[in-house]
Amino acid sequence: MEELKNRGFTRTAAVALVSDRPFYEGRNNEGIYKFFREEYSVYGCIFKPTGVGKNKDSIALTSRQDFIWQDLIDGRKYYIIEI
Repeated sequence: MEELKNRGFTRTAAVALVSDRPFYEGRNNEGIYKFFREEYSVYGCIFKPTGVGKNKDSIALTSRQDFIWQDLIDGRKYYIIEI
């Protein structure tokens, strides 16, 4: 989103739709989980938590993006971040 905005797009957005509670709630709020379960904001350097490149590959954000989980049906939730 930030890169597209920097390249001239006037508005960018990311939408996340989840159907499993562990994406937004759980006991472990370390690492990547703190962004989505505790702080409700993404910022700084975020490392890939699983698979090949785990804890090595990352993305660096230049600004802080806050979001609010919105309820849907059957335990599904979503958020939208617009820059």
